[in-house]
Amino acid sequence: MFFRYPLRVISSIFVGIVFLLQFVYFGQAVLGGRYSTLLEASTGMGDYPTYALIGYVLWWVSVSPMEAYVWGVRRELQRGTFETNVLSPARLIGLLFGLSLSWLLMDSTLMVVVFVMGVIIFKIPITAIIVLKSLPAIAASLLAFLGFGFVFAGLVMLLKNIGPFAQIFEFAMLFLSGVFFPLTVMPAPIQALSNLLPLTHSARIVRALFTGEGYSAVGDSMAWLLLLIPAYWAIGYLLFRWAERTTRVIGYGGY
Repeated sequence: MFFRYPLRVISSIFVGIVFLLQFVYFGQAVLGGRYSTLLEASTGMGDYPTYALIGYVLWWVSVSPMEAYVWGVRRELQRGTFETNVLSPARLIGLLFGLSLSWLLMDSTLMVVVFVMGVIIFKIPITAIIVLKSLPAIAASLLAFLGFGFVFAGLVMLLKNIGPFAQIFEFAMLFLSGVFFPLTVMPAPIQALSNLLPLTHSARIVRALFTGEGYSAVGDSMAWLLLLIPAYWAIGYLLFRWAERTTRVIGYGGY
């Protein structure tokens, strides 16, 4: 349905590129140019457009499952079709998981286009080998967020409209995961908190791969990702099941 309307697709890509460009050029203005020795010293990557592009694309794709649970379930409630889905033979958690995968496919397609255009605009050197090496870290991060998104699905069932709260969380990740600037400039408690976000580690791993490093150089970040996957799924599943049981008692109430 989304790709059936070309203008909507073009608009989404345009918004994604404009959002990226304003941060990249602002960052270059602050740093005094494209390359920064201070950035390289703190992150291992001195080319700011490459640094920002990787973080931005990963952020957009990472929040996709949460967007699906928040706006997808809300849309079903508005249309009055959510209750019939609940009564269908399929398990609700399976239906929601399928919904999140469809949104993830949609956003991934958009971000591939944005990434390619960013590579062309900023003349970023890239090889297919680097992209292939990055896939395991990206997949691990997305798997964690797919589980954590069930928290938002449960909240939508209970509260109906949590869009503002979800947007606050999504944009907070821009700062807490070091998307546009290194986390070393943040206070120590914020740096410690950032370790609980899969995006922090996937962005660090991919940036390291782009600079020629291997997974051995970022083994701690990969270990964090593998730890966060079961933790996020456990938290998301338990909270969703609690919200589902509660909603069945008090009623869905439409929208």
